[in-house]
This record gives sequence, C-alpha cells and structure tokens, in this order.
Amino acid sequence: MTAAEPRDLLAGRAVARWPLPAYDEGEVREAPVALSEGVLRLGLLSNANSGRNRQQLGRLEALARRYPNVMHFPTGHGGEVREALAEFARHEIDVLAINGGDGTVARVLGEVLEHQPFPGRLPVALLPGGTANMSADRLGVRGSLTRAARRLFDWSAGRHRGTCETLSRPILRVRFADGRDNAYGMFLGAGAVIQGTEYAHRKVHARGLRDNAGLAVAVARTLWGLRRGDPRFASPVPTTLSLDGSRHFPARDALVVLVTSLDRLFLGVNPFWGREPGAVRCTVIASGHRRLLRSLPFMLCGRGHRTAGAGAGHFSHNGHRLEIALDGLINLDGELHRVRPEEGSLVVEKGGSFPFLRI
Repeated sequence: MTAAEPRDLLAGRAVARWPLPAYDEGEVREAPVALSEGVLRLGLLSNANSGRNRQQLGRLEALARRYPNVMHFPTGHGGEVREALAEFARHEIDVLAINGGDGTVARVLGEVLEHQPFPGRLPVALLPGGTANMSADRLGVRGSLTRAARRLFDWSAGRHRGTCETLSRPILRVRFADGRDNAYGMFLGAGAVIQGTEYAHRKVHARGLRDNAGLAVAVARTLWGLRRGDPRFASPVPTTLSLDGSRHFPARDALVVLVTSLDRLFLGVNPFWGREPGAVRCTVIASGHRRLLRSLPFMLCGRGHRTAGAGAGHFSHNGHRLEIALDGLINLDGELHRVRPEEGSLVVEKGGSFPFLRI
C-alpha cells in the first residue's frame, strides 16, 4: 500500500505551529470540513493489519479525506513505515498521528528515534487501532477509533478549540548483546507475561475480547494459574539483572519480569513501587515467593513495599540503565524476541521522549 494523495495539503494557507489549544468535541457534519485559521498539518500512519483496522480502516480513510490538512498513509508491512515518515517530513507535518496497536506505536517511534526524519521532536497523537492498545489507553486520544479520529481531525483543523493535555513520556530502547537491531517500546515483560500473552491469543482474542476487557481476562487467568502453580502459567525463567550497576536481582528463577516507562499499565494497574528517579521501572517476582497471593493486591496498586523486600521474593526499583540476562522470550509491546544468557545481557534504557496529546 502507498501513501494517500496529499490532497493539496494546506496549499496556500498559513499554518500555525505547535502548540495550539485543543477543542471539546461538538457537532458532526459529513460535508467537507472548512478549515479555520491556524490549522495544523497532521500526518496519520495506519497499520492496515492491526486488530481494529482490519474492519474500520475504510471508514477512517473516508473520514480523513474530508480534512485537507490530514495526510493519511496506510501501511501493509513494517518496511513502509520509513517511507511514510519520509513523506510526512517532505510535507512538513506539525503532528504525527499513529493508528495501530502497541507494536505499531513502538515501531514508528523507534524509527523516528533511530533515523530522525523530522527537524525537531513532533507531538504525537495515538489512535486505538490495534488489538492491544495499552499505550493509546494511557497516552492517546480518548474514545473509540472513529470517535477519537474525528476528535483529532477536528482539533487539528482548528475547530471547537478547548484544552489539550500534553504528556511527555520516555520510550525505552532495548539493545541486544548479539548485535541485532535495537528495539523500542514502553513495556517489556517475561516469564508469566509470555504465557499470558499466548493464552490471550489462543483463548481471548479469538472470542472477540480486545483492549482492556481482553487484557483483564488474560491477566486474571494468568494470576489464577500462578496461584495454583499451573505449569502452563507458572514457568519460571532463569534471570539475573542489574539496575544502574548498584541494585541487583541475583541469579534465580523469576515468575514475572515487568519493565515499563509508563506511569501505569492497563486499567490503572501499577505493579511498580520503586521511588528512585529514572525512566526504567522494573519489578521482578521470583519463583517460590512467600505469601504471593496475600501480596498481590499490594503489588498491583504500587504498594509492594508493604509486604517485604527482595528477600521475600520480589524486587521493584527505578533507574536509568537495566542490564538483564534471561533464558527465554521477552514481550516488547506485543513483539516477541528470544534471548539467551550466553549471548550476554540486553540493556534497557531511555531512548528518547515524546510529547503525547490527550484530546
């Protein structure tokens, strides 16, 4: 698939630069939209293969065509992302919008950080077009896919201005010891996260449950499996990690490994209670954890420090550079990567930050 035609992208009009106030959603009209003064050029990249986009991309494209300031570029595979960003740079967009799941967001922002296609760091708007949309849920435009797109397009066109919250959040860069390309994301998981992901694909998404509802079912089933010691979920992973060279999780089997740069995960879950500065937030729950069931409610709301320290089987700290060696799969914003301890430790650190628009 190739880029949509620019449709005389704001030809002959003066374009205001970021920042501008947002709007409160108002009436909807199906006629072509008349642009107000001070519009913003919006570049929208959609992953045509993401969960919601498989059914709704045509509707979104029709909506985008009503806005002369919106350039929509659907992509069919990852190789087209760089082409789309280069096209957006040629048209000097003011806002980068990403329509897809967590993996799409990570891929696009990783390309921006690695190749710097724009002269400056653009504000980013996330639309929930994927199967898993945790990044969009925490940082994106509010509403369902079509509703959120309409809000974003209207706002960029200068209509119904109100307030727009801007959240600056870091993106994690993962550097692999074997020399493969860097990877980016806002959430990394291992251990039971992998088993929970596989269960979600097999049992949850196949039944039409997606987004927070699907995640809630998969997490609940995973926690129940851990409670019962079900080997389909409780499969410890040999893990060693070091955070900023001073905080260590000694070599032992880990039930769960969680790393994020987000303030919270889906549905406001916050299984992190480190108080140190740093973009890298890490929690590890070891195999054989004492009082796991009793500790879980505290852990999930960021109060794991009330149940004991690392000696009881859990570790939660923040930092700037995480070195981790484990034997198995990691889930980085929905993308799976196999790592082995003999290859060396992978390094997780801040790769850059972006301003995200909450409209």
